[in-house]
Amino acid sequence: MTNQAAFFLQTYYSGTVAEKLAQTRDLYAHQAARLNASPLFRKELELLRHHALALSGQMQSMDMGRLCSHCATRSDGGCCSAFMADNTDSLLLLINLLMGIKVQRRNKVDENCCFLGEQGCIFLAKPIFCLNYNCKNIIDSVDTESLEPLYRLAGAVLSQQTRVETWLLDVLRGYDRNGEPEISPERPNIS
Repeated sequence: MTNQAAFFLQTYYSGTVAEKLAQTRDLYAHQAARLNASPLFRKELELLRHHALALSGQMQSMDMGRLCSHCATRSDGGCCSAFMADNTDSLLLLINLLMGIKVQRRNKVDENCCFLGEQGCIFLAKPIFCLNYNCKNIIDSVDTESLEPLYRLAGAVLSQQTRVETWLLDVLRGYDRNGEPEISPERPNIS
């Protein structure tokens, strides 16, 4: 693993929720204006928002927010446990901030995901596990016809979310979208 890869892994993907939130705020302060100035990046982010809102609508039609929030009140926290909050990363939090989501801890209960609100997950861009996993309670509570669009929409979100995260990593590595070096005056290139 290169020094840069190790740095990125340690800085953006590791740490406590509080550390990730602090890192996200720092990234936002240093990169948001630059990212938002790029019409291409805004287009990619808007496409992610479009897919995420479609997925959110499907999840609402299936009453998944209620199901997940109810399950999270169990003593083990269900799928939306504190463990899931720990699986967020600074780039996912940054993507949500860039889409206008107020990223903050919603509860202080250690068993639940601190990003779970009364209506379900506060994020538009969700952790990969949350996009890929549907528990037995969900599958047993919904009609099977609603699962196909759920899976299709989750796949579209995951695909676009990966594109946006890759873009962010390129910017943080100091490269533009054409692979050319582009060192930000605010953040030195990390080698």
